Amino acid sequence: MKKTITLFTLLLSILAFSQEFQFEEVVKMDSTITKEELYNRARIWANQSFKSKKTSVNIEDKEDGEIAGVGVIDYRTKKNYLGASCIEGPISYKMNIYVKDGRYKYQFHTFEHKGSRGANCSRLDLGVLRYEPENTDKGFVDIINKITDFVNPIISDLKSAMNKKYEVSKDW
Repeated sequence: MKKTITLFTLLLSILAFSQEFQFEEVVKMDSTITKEELYNRARIWANQSFKSKKTSVNIEDKEDGEIAGVGVIDYRTKKNYLGASCIEGPISYKMNIYVKDGRYKYQFHTFEHKGSRGANCSRLDLGVLRYEPENTDKGFVDIINKITDFVNPIISDLKSAMNKKYEVSKDW
């Protein structure tokens, strides 16, 4: 019985503390703004924001109200800590926007880190990043800060774009 309780407690703590690191919010808008209007605003934003070599939009589903894309953050550090050159490398991520009448939801998630081969060390991959507030490793903290500094302006830009009325070009 004691082993069962210990195993259950361990499993529960693993599940509770291994949440994926992500940015997610449901944003309520004026209830009169239609799903179609919000979809058009999000589509324009996504196509303007995800058009570089490191980003792309791969789902545009008007009927379901979903737009999805992928991107890559090139992680480089200016900090000097043991193993810094081994942990530098790309961080891929996914972006989803869902729309309904009067609201939308965004998610930036599945941040997956792949390290590079540095001087005197082998490649260090952190894989899919998890929310670990107790992790004080300098590399992990630096990566989380870099992602946060990268994503927050994108979220601000998205929110600004979602507040602009969609207008069809009449000048053609």
